[in-house]
Amino acid sequence: MRYRVSKKESWNGGKWLNTMTAKELWESLERKYKTKDDGTKKFVVALFLDYKMVDSMSMVNEVQDLQVLLHDIHAERMTLSETFQVAAIIKKLPPSWVEFKNYLKHKRKEMSVEDLVVCPRIEEDNKLA
Repeated sequence: MRYRVSKKESWNGGKWLNTMTAKELWESLERKYKTKDDGTKKFVVALFLDYKMVDSMSMVNEVQDLQVLLHDIHAERMTLSETFQVAAIIKKLPPSWVEFKNYLKHKRKEMSVEDLVVCPRIEEDNKLA
């Protein structure tokens, strides 16, 4: 009996091997690793959403932690508007900062994340003084 070798089979030392075309290999790898990318994106978003600020930590350190999470979100090629980022950081301020949180919520001028980062530093310094 004679076997015909198709583009998907090849002869290797007495064995018929199934091989993939370059396109099939590419699609297989893409399916495998794109799923992992989606998992990473979900993980980073979950970290950001679940982040809670506490009174026992320095506000400056906590804001920096949030900035790192926002950077990770941007590194995953996800975009968040500046307004959303500012609102999310304000929302995550700890309970002892309720007056400052209300002040920032009702402020008419739009703030950037950079402007917002400076505010807790000043407020924290004022609380310590």
